[in-house]
Amino acid sequence: MTVEPELAADPSRSGLISRSHLGIEPFALARPASLAEAAANVVNGAWAHAGGIDVAQRLRDGGQAPALVPLRQAGRGSGSDLDVLTDISLRDGALFIGAAVTHARIESDALVRAHRPDLAAAWRTIGNVRIRTAGTVGGNLMSLNPGYDAAPILAAAGAELVFVDPDGGEQRCSVADRVAGRLLVGCQVPLEGRVVFDRSLKPVASVAVGNRHAAIGCAYRDVEVIELDIGADGTVDLDALRAGLDPLGEPLDNADASSGYRRRVIEVLIERCAQAHARGGSASAGSGGGEPSATDLPRRPNAVPAGPRDQAAALPDDSHAAGDAGSVELQLHLNGEPFEAAAPASEMLVETIRSRAGLGGTRVGCDQAVCGACTVLVDGLPTASCSTFAWQAAGCDIHTIEAANESPSVEPAGSLPAVMRAVQQTFATASAFQCGYCTPGLILTASSLLAHDQEPDRSTIVDWLDSNICRCTGYLMVIEAVEAAGAALRSRSDAHPEPAP
Repeated sequence: MTVEPELAADPSRSGLISRSHLGIEPFALARPASLAEAAANVVNGAWAHAGGIDVAQRLRDGGQAPALVPLRQAGRGSGSDLDVLTDISLRDGALFIGAAVTHARIESDALVRAHRPDLAAAWRTIGNVRIRTAGTVGGNLMSLNPGYDAAPILAAAGAELVFVDPDGGEQRCSVADRVAGRLLVGCQVPLEGRVVFDRSLKPVASVAVGNRHAAIGCAYRDVEVIELDIGADGTVDLDALRAGLDPLGEPLDNADASSGYRRRVIEVLIERCAQAHARGGSASAGSGGGEPSATDLPRRPNAVPAGPRDQAAALPDDSHAAGDAGSVELQLHLNGEPFEAAAPASEMLVETIRSRAGLGGTRVGCDQAVCGACTVLVDGLPTASCSTFAWQAAGCDIHTIEAANESPSVEPAGSLPAVMRAVQQTFATASAFQCGYCTPGLILTASSLLAHDQEPDRSTIVDWLDSNICRCTGYLMVIEAVEAAGAALRSRSDAHPEPAP
């Protein structure tokens, strides 16, 4: 990919500069060769970087990290003990989930769904589709984020967290007893039990109820766990429940909710989840219905595909050891063409795309991975480019909205750009846009969905698009445009079936 010389020399002349990096203090990238070395980096002040969305926000908020230790790109099948970070396996009679495993992978992993389908169901409610494809089980656990949804789920399930020391030794503790400044290897979840999770009233409170415990998120400075005795009919003794809550002290009193209101919400959510748990109910809002058995477990139709990003490319060859905060040579694959640039380690992918590659279709909105305006596809999955460092995408296939303009003769009919063109056409036909600021993110997210499922039902479409914020069009025409694009793609597939292998 070529860039105009004057733009390459002075990106600010393009008028396409984002502000994602402003205020972030320089940091280095560490590339440890072992778990013990990674643990030593973290103990010495480096930040563990797993999914990175939370890390990016902490840095924007003024946090200072001398170095980041990128866990998802540390091992990658190298044969070192770092590979455990992306492992899902059965160990010691429990389900082990590595700290750098993404939410999307937990949601769809066959081993998780066979042994703990309740976890797979609960995980599908975590965050939005961009957070699920990038966020990891260990990222926010290590930063002690009280709003992280996996913390109450794992706590209620009785999970044990496994940390590693700089000398290579292991330390284990419960979710509620974890402390900052240590490297999390993963968690071990008992094979027996069931968890029901309700985050419908977040950020006031979220609650997970397991066989013997209830765990509470968002309402205190960290996840809190109490013992819970659930009757056979799902009833909870409110006096006993309140007695269990009393030692926790008063919940947070802030702009989201008063302490008294939070306390009442916690009681209601625990009762709701307990009733669903007694019925054998599924996760999220305690809506009832039994979980499928391990032998009758179809793929969840609206599950986010794990994709190749769980085996992400290694850090660039010139990535720096802790203490050296120079620039990084980026080698990206952007809209089907190689793209190279040198950039600070703190540069977000949206900046590289807009100011260095000169592709203005990727917008800058909230800068917090919430609004969806900055969405691009990384290895086919929706990604918040405002909260993804450019070096995270090294070796990955990146598609922006401009890929939809590729000539049909260049790309095969079933390619991602071809799907994008179909979605773009139905958006135009259905008038599914107005000011257009959010439209690239909507088209890209819908294209990712249709690339792996050409016949999604409406609830699946809503699930994928519910965090792509539109302020002027309304969503009905957008949903109808996605449905029409799916129908058009199916029609083309019927007319031109794939050749037999």
